[in-house]
Amino acid sequence: MPSPLDLQPAQCQGRGKVRASGNERFSDSPHRIFLSYLLLSMLCSSCGVVGSGPASAPAPAPAPAPTPSVTVTPNSAQPFTGDDVQFTAVVQNAPSSTVIWQVNQTPSGNQTVGTISATGYYTAPNSVPRPATVTVTAVLQANPSVSGSASVTIQSLSSIQGPLTLSPSLASVTVSQQLQVSVLTPGVSNNDVNWSVSNGTISATGLFSPPPVAGSYLIRAVLQANPSAVGTATVEVTNFPGTLTWRNDSSRSGVNSLELALAPATVSSTTFGKLFSCPIDGYAYAQPLYVPNLAIPGNGTHNVVFVATEKDSVFAFDADANPCVKLWQQSLIPSGSQAIATPNLSIASPDIVPFIGITGTPVINLSTSALYVVAVTQTAGVDSAYNQRIYALDLATGQPKIQAIGAEIASPALQPSTFNALLENQRAALLLDNGIVYIAFGSHGGQGDYHGWLFGYDSTTLQQTGAFNVTPNAIQGGIWQSGGGPSADSNHNIFVVTGDGPFDANRGGESYSDSFLRLAASGGLSLSDYFTPCDQAADQSAGQDVGSSAPVLLPDSAGSVLQPHLLLGGAKNGSLYIVNRDNLGEFSGACPDPTTRVQTVPVGDGSILNTPLFWNSAVYVAAGNGKLKAFPVVGGILSSSPFTSQSPETLGPQGATPAISANATSNAILWLIDTSGALTTPNGPAILRAYDPSNLSNEIYNSATVVPRDTAGAAVKFTVPTVANGKVYVGTQTELDVYGLLN
Repeated sequence: MPSPLDLQPAQCQGRGKVRASGNERFSDSPHRIFLSYLLLSMLCSSCGVVGSGPASAPAPAPAPAPTPSVTVTPNSAQPFTGDDVQFTAVVQNAPSSTVIWQVNQTPSGNQTVGTISATGYYTAPNSVPRPATVTVTAVLQANPSVSGSASVTIQSLSSIQGPLTLSPSLASVTVSQQLQVSVLTPGVSNNDVNWSVSNGTISATGLFSPPPVAGSYLIRAVLQANPSAVGTATVEVTNFPGTLTWRNDSSRSGVNSLELALAPATVSSTTFGKLFSCPIDGYAYAQPLYVPNLAIPGNGTHNVVFVATEKDSVFAFDADANPCVKLWQQSLIPSGSQAIATPNLSIASPDIVPFIGITGTPVINLSTSALYVVAVTQTAGVDSAYNQRIYALDLATGQPKIQAIGAEIASPALQPSTFNALLENQRAALLLDNGIVYIAFGSHGGQGDYHGWLFGYDSTTLQQTGAFNVTPNAIQGGIWQSGGGPSADSNHNIFVVTGDGPFDANRGGESYSDSFLRLAASGGLSLSDYFTPCDQAADQSAGQDVGSSAPVLLPDSAGSVLQPHLLLGGAKNGSLYIVNRDNLGEFSGACPDPTTRVQTVPVGDGSILNTPLFWNSAVYVAAGNGKLKAFPVVGGILSSSPFTSQSPETLGPQGATPAISANATSNAILWLIDTSGALTTPNGPAILRAYDPSNLSNEIYNSATVVPRDTAGAAVKFTVPTVANGKVYVGTQTELDVYGLLN
C-alpha cells in the first residue's frame, strides 16, 4: 500500500472514492478504509470533499454585462419648417455617454432633411421634405451598434389656418413707450409674418412705436406662407398726463378719464391680476404718484411711479418693467437723525406704527421737475429733537433741489401759538396750486396741545408764503382728512375740513374746529368763509367731528343754476355734507340746518373715515363697517333715499376711499383698496376691488380671488389706488404691488 504522502489532491475524485497511484486496490478492511478516508480528508480539503456530507457550492459565475442603451427624448416632434427642436440622448450602461447625432442616417443631417448639432439641437429644413417624416438618431460613439431614435414630422406653415394669436392682444402705452408684440401661434415666429399698424410704425420683428397722437390703433400680423391666416392686437396710446397729486387733481375728484385699456369687458380674474411687486422699506400711507415719459439721465425715458414710506424714503420705480426696476431711492434722514419709531415715550399713540416718517402724499410739479414731500425725523440721543422739513426732489434723480437739507417748517414770528414738530402730524396730502405748496397738519391720535395748521411754501424757493392756525388762541382743530389733501378751485381758493376742538367763531372768536373752511391765498392765507354744522357741540362731545374727510369740489354739472359750485365731505357721525362753496353758510345755532344752507344725508353705516367720490350724477361712499353705496345727485340735490346700488361686501371699520377710471364717460370702473387687514392681528393683505359703478352689486374683480397670484402685501389704512396707463398701483407695508392685463 502506498504511503499516505503518496496521495495527491489531484487524485481525489468523486465522493468516497480514491484512486491509487498504481494498480493496487485498497483492502475492503473497514479500518483501512477509515484510515484512507481520514488521510484523504486532510490532504484534499481543496477538492471540496468534507466527510460524507455534500460538497461546498462552487463560486458563482460572473453576471453578464448589462446591455447598453440610448433613449432619445422627446420621442416625436412636429415642427414647422425652419423651427427648432432640442433633443436629448439618455445613455445607460456604457462607459461614455457621447453620441453622434444623425438625421435619416446622415451625421449632422443636411439642408433637405434638417440639421442637428452635436448637442441634439435640430433645425427643420425650410421646405417640407418627401417624405415629411424623418428620423433623428443618436448613435453611441463607443458602440455604433447601439442607438436611439425619434420621429420628426415637418409641417408646412402654409397649412396653418387663422386667426393667429398675438401677445399682448390689448395693451396701453404712452407716446414715448415702445411695445414688443409677439406671435404665440405654435410654429410661427415673428419673422414668419408681415406686420402692419393703423398708425405709428412697426418693425419686421413686431416692435411697435406709437404716433404722437393718442388713440386706439390696430396691429395686424399676416402669415407669409398663408395670407388668410391673420392675427390682430389693439394698442391704446394714451396722453394721460400723470397722477401728480392725491386723487388726481386739486378738486380731489379721484377720476382718471383717460384710461383706455381697463374696462369692465377687459378686467376679470382671468384677464387681470398682479404683474409684479417692488420692495419698499416702510409702510406706504402715501398714494403712489405717476409720471409718464420721464427722461432719466443716462437711462432713457420711462414711465415712473413714485412711492414714499414711513422710513423717510422716496422710491422711483419703472412703472412697467417686470421684474421691478428701481430707478432711484432717496432717504430724507439727515446725518445724526433717524425715522421715529412708535409708540415711544413722546408719542404714545399707536395710530401710525412702527415708524413715522412720510405720511402725507407728496405732490409733483412738472414745470419744475420736482416732487415736494414732507418728512419728519428725530435726532439720535436721549434728548431727541424733532424736525419737520419740506423737500423738493428732482424727479429724474431724486436729489434734493433748491435746499439740500430741505426747509424747516416753523410758525411765523409774532404768532400767539408756536408750531411744535413733535406734536404735529403731517397726515394730509400736499396740495400744489398756483406755484404754492400747501401743507396741512393734525396730530398723533389727538395727543398733546397741538393745533391745526395750514402752511404755504413757494415751490421755486421753498420760502414760506403763508400760515393759518385753526385755533390760534386755543388748541386742537387738526386737519387730518383721513390722509386726503386740501383742495383748490380755479380762483385759487383753498378748502380744508378741520377736526375736533373749540369753535367760537360765532361769538367773535378765532377758533374754527369742526368746520369746512375756505381760505384766500392772497395775504398769507386768510379765512374768507366757513361752514360749521348746527350740532357741532353735540358731535364734538360724542367724538363725531367733521374733519374725517377731504373736501371734494364737485363739477359744475353737479350743481344747480342757483348753486353751481358745490363742495362734498363726510363726517364721523356717518353723514355726507354738501355745501355751496361760494357761500358756505357759516354757523346757525338752530337745528336742523336748512337744506338751502347745507344738505345733510346720513349714510346709515358707521363713521365716514375716508373721502367720498362723485361720478356720473352719483356720490359713492363706503362708510365704516358698511357697504359701498351710490347716492344719486339730481339738479344739485343729493338724494337721501334710496341709494341706487350697493356692494355685496362690507368694507371694515374704516371703509375705503374710491377712485374711478374711464375712457371719457364710458367703460368706467370704480376701484378701491379694502384695508380691513390693517386692523387685524396679524395684519392681513390689502385687497384691490373693482366694481361696475352703474351697478355696485357687480364686483368685477378682487385680488383675493386668485391666491397666491394676486395677493397683495399687508394692508395700510387710508390707502388709495393709483390707476394709470392700463395698470393699478397699490401701496402696502412692504411693497408696491402692480396690477394689470395678463395677456
